Amino acid sequence: MNTHRSVPGFLAAAVAISFFGSPILQAQNERKRDRALRILAVGQEPPWREVIQGGRRVQVAPPLGALPPGRLQLSNAQGIELGEALAVKLNQISSVMSVNPGNHPLHAVGNVGLEPKPWYNLKFPNMAAGLAILWRDPAKGKWTDGCKGMVLRDDLTGFPAGRIRIVNVSRYSLGLKFGTEKGLLKPGQILLRAGKSGSFSKVPLELSVKDKSGRWVRVISQEINQGPEHRTYVVLYTNDGEAPTRPVGAVVLRETARSPVVKSGR
Repeated sequence: MNTHRSVPGFLAAAVAISFFGSPILQAQNERKRDRALRILAVGQEPPWREVIQGGRRVQVAPPLGALPPGRLQLSNAQGIELGEALAVKLNQISSVMSVNPGNHPLHAVGNVGLEPKPWYNLKFPNMAAGLAILWRDPAKGKWTDGCKGMVLRDDLTGFPAGRIRIVNVSRYSLGLKFGTEKGLLKPGQILLRAGKSGSFSKVPLELSVKDKSGRWVRVISQEINQGPEHRTYVVLYTNDGEAPTRPVGAVVLRETARSPVVKSGR
């Protein structure tokens, strides 16, 4: 009889834990989301197309999967949204999203809200700030089918001022000429180089890829000019869109060097 009388008490305790413990844990998880995440989706831009409607030129929307989702948002393991959605534009670095270390489902946000199926599973390391570089999965060919990605340190310790970071997320090995340096940049390889006293002045950068006939074809050829207060990203990606003119594309982004931070209240 004593055993039977103790069962309701156990259930009451379990219910109390369920109702009162869970919000506390959720609040703790919210407070832990103090790390800064930015997103850079890279890839070939869809071609610009126009039609004449009513005597006016109107842009034709690109086909589904030609661009990454316009808005992304994190969720917890139960699929409940966390924080605010983040706007994403191809070949541009996003604003900051708050995150904590660990594995996080990243969802596309449509007209009716969060898509239930995660678009990408983000693995955020234990770092103060990170940049997630995302690219279209070459095995699937559409942004709607998810993507590949890597997260790089984005604070001033991992990527200081006066540096250039070259990242090859394409599937090709690339011939590299940077100043007097020559070498081969393999898929997934990252180079971090410092300028003289933090500056680059007319430093030639050339990256090439072999075509089907074995000839080296230039992917990018330009001079790097950068002040000591800046840092520059150079990201090489596979041109896997419609009618690419070359197998590899490049995005070059320079910014004032500072550690991204989460704004209070986010």
